[in-house]
Amino acid sequence: MFTYFIVFHVFLSLISLFFCRKFNILVDQKIEKHKKFSSSKRSHLIGGSLLFIFLIYYYSSIEENLEILYLLFSIYFLGLMSDLKKINSVSLRFFIQLILILSFTKILNIEIISTKIDFLDNLLKYNFFNVFFVTFCLLVLVNGSNFIDGINGFTISYYLVIFLILLLGLNNFFVDEKLLTNVSLILFFLLLINFTGYIYLGDSGSYLLSLFVGIFLINFASNNQSISPYFIIVLLWYPCFELLFSMLRRSFNEIKSYKPDTFHLHHLIFKKLSSLYGINNKLFAHGMTTVSINTYNLFSFIISINFIYNSDILIAILAVNIILYISLYSYLKKEN
Repeated sequence: MFTYFIVFHVFLSLISLFFCRKFNILVDQKIEKHKKFSSSKRSHLIGGSLLFIFLIYYYSSIEENLEILYLLFSIYFLGLMSDLKKINSVSLRFFIQLILILSFTKILNIEIISTKIDFLDNLLKYNFFNVFFVTFCLLVLVNGSNFIDGINGFTISYYLVIFLILLLGLNNFFVDEKLLTNVSLILFFLLLINFTGYIYLGDSGSYLLSLFVGIFLINFASNNQSISPYFIIVLLWYPCFELLFSMLRRSFNEIKSYKPDTFHLHHLIFKKLSSLYGINNKLFAHGMTTVSINTYNLFSFIISINFIYNSDILIAILAVNIILYISLYSYLKKEN
């Protein structure tokens, strides 16, 4: 049943792209400063919509969990209103995100069981604290993922790598392999189109994909409590650290935290690769940037699998990732 739907989804995606291009639907106007790296092609913000079609099918027909579907729809719709320039206020979008995620975290009983920090774990036993902590983590992930969605294929391939690690790198764990397989196939298909520059995830897609992955990994950790929670943190380190680092960077430079800029690490790597190899083709430069960063992340994830129970080593891996990020950022920033 799943296989037939995947084939149908691919066909539907191509038809959707055809009509979007024919009737100029959900065209990305590329008016924001950080989108100057995009190709000159006419792009459409339908990646989130195509992903949501699959999630509607899965949570209504297979999992039959309408509550989580309502949450995913709410965050998708909020992103869609941002893509359509109906909600331009970053503060308003963040407030709505907060209310939505806080409410559904309580309703769906999404819990983080352990952090391996005794003081924090004791606080997590209190439901109200657990709800706020989960909400904070998901907000960081959702907005961090939106931050890294400035290079073609980056966000999609990052989460595709995570799913492939879970699917191919782990054995004897409780995980929905059929869901992982089919989401991976859909993300791979979307990645191919995203690399061409014809479609983007947009805010709707990055919000939806990151929230889905965040909830999936929290439930995965809860169902497999033998693994270290730091394994999940390593998997999600990049978008989360990107957000926190960018907020600190902008604060030190007295730049408004909600203003988009072109000084994220992926932008600096894009500039460096373009100048170093004389790449004039923006789509190729996008691909090089995505492959460069996510190859490192894949390497980090593969190492982490071998120490999935060892919190100390996983914390060390996380620390190395952060140190390398800051070092590379400092080096590239001096050259710009």
